[in-house]
Amino acid sequence: MTGARRAALCMMLAVALSGGCTLLAPPGPEPDKEMLTAIPSDLPARPRRGATLLVFPPEANAIYDTALMAYMDQPGRIAYFSRTEWAARPPQMLRALLLRTLDRSGYVGAVVTPPFAGRIGCALRTEIVAFEQDFTTEPPAFHLALRLSLIPAGDGAAIATREVELREPLAERTPHGGAVAANAAIAKALKEVAEFVHAHAG
Repeated sequence: MTGARRAALCMMLAVALSGGCTLLAPPGPEPDKEMLTAIPSDLPARPRRGATLLVFPPEANAIYDTALMAYMDQPGRIAYFSRTEWAARPPQMLRALLLRTLDRSGYVGAVVTPPFAGRIGCALRTEIVAFEQDFTTEPPAFHLALRLSLIPAGDGAAIATREVELREPLAERTPHGGAVAANAAIAKALKEVAEFVHAHAG
């Protein structure tokens, strides 16, 4: 074997071994996970109505339709934490909390989700407009904004619309502090959603 061929084989072996080391490197630590779990605890008791409410899954643009946890450190600039994420996409978590809140409220006869072939009174659409920790204010706060619309059973123009916007101060400037503030904001927002449905779904 010539010296040139021996050198080439040694180089190939070195590349292969370095690649193998990369493949065998331990994975990085899993990011911490945070959940949305809060629902309002102070909804006034009301007699259950006979109408059935169809609740569509909440929508969000791509900025918030991800498990990545968003924050704002400069006006208009969204970034994401690298070591902390949501346990699921915010629209997914909000959907479950919406259904629990509206069902417990007793403001409608029943709460259903698509696909549903039965008779409904009206349908609720929810859009997440803002869902981030805002460090451009003092104190920093969790910024939540929802757009609500009730549409009639046969679709068509909305019966009513509403914007719900809240800023919940952070007790600590950490992703976990933001998650705690997010839960407080969600509970308040869901109470407003339930009252909106009560006012217009009858």
